[in-house]
Amino acid sequence: MKISFRKQSLIPFIILLSMARPSQASGIDDVGSESFLIAISIPLIGGIYSYTSGDIEGLKELTMSCAVTAQVTALLKNTVHRTRPNREDDLSFPSGHAAASFAGASYLHHRYGLNWGLPFYAIGTAISIQRVNVKAHYWTDVLAGAAIGYLSSYLFTVRYPNVWINPDFNPERNSYGMQMHMSFD
Repeated sequence: MKISFRKQSLIPFIILLSMARPSQASGIDDVGSESFLIAISIPLIGGIYSYTSGDIEGLKELTMSCAVTAQVTALLKNTVHRTRPNREDDLSFPSGHAAASFAGASYLHHRYGLNWGLPFYAIGTAISIQRVNVKAHYWTDVLAGAAIGYLSSYLFTVRYPNVWINPDFNPERNSYGMQMHMSFD
């Protein structure tokens, strides 16, 4: 299934329009929930496109990228404990919204080309700016989240054959994590 740039560019345009619509509810939580749905829709769009195109290898790469992005983001949030500008909690660093959106945009860019990635980078940037504007994050939070998402997708999509990921779960201690191994031959 081949999609032309013109048709494909409608997807991010529709998402941007949905971001711009005025919300019936007000408050940071509502804006955060809406932007989170948009942020996770970017990797979801990548996954749907990979699956419907028969690109199962790409779908595996996206899955690994999203898993690493989520793990690294959660690890840093629960280690750094940076208080948000709005004082809501201490899970500001890094931005999960930025991490998720840039993981999807980077995957689409590196797997299918810049024509796919560029509109989604724009959406990820808009989400990141919005998170700072509503005082849910500092600029360094969204920059770190964007870097985590971008690098994790780059790592898995640009074909590093000597990278292994081992998930780790200990139900007795209710803990989880992962180990990443790289070989430089």
